[in-house]
Amino acid sequence: MQARSSFDNSLCLEASHLVKLFDYWQSLPRAKELPTRADIDPQAIPSLLPYCELIDVHHDPLDFEYRLVGTLIDEISTQSYTGLRISEIPTQNPPSLMFALYERVLQEKKPVRTILPYTGILPGIKDVESIVLPLSGNGDDVDMLLGGIALRAPDDDSFD
Repeated sequence: MQARSSFDNSLCLEASHLVKLFDYWQSLPRAKELPTRADIDPQAIPSLLPYCELIDVHHDPLDFEYRLVGTLIDEISTQSYTGLRISEIPTQNPPSLMFALYERVLQEKKPVRTILPYTGILPGIKDVESIVLPLSGNGDDVDMLLGGIALRAPDDDSFD
């Protein structure tokens, strides 16, 4: 197993539950560079699950499919994304910010944090802090993504 560093401040995560998700991902055992989906134990992170999503990576052509979507994400989305590919979602298909985010994690094989504008229809949400973490079946090639989100209201300065 490879040694992992403690929390990476360069990600600039604001929401405490996203810091917890990143810490959990960092703590996962690895035979090689990246943890696998099988390493994730939902019972270890029950309070984080509403904010999380698992996304399958498809190649030829490149696409991303929502395998599991947390309840909070489902509630703020314009439709249920479970089972859909990004190419099927008008606000996310390429060349969207979401597609570019997932593609960047795939290419760099490391976590990426960003703030995205909220594109849903619910009032009271200004933007979304997002972290996307790579997973790999063989420890090297990214074949799944673990995502987490936090919401910020229009009058708030932070995500916590």
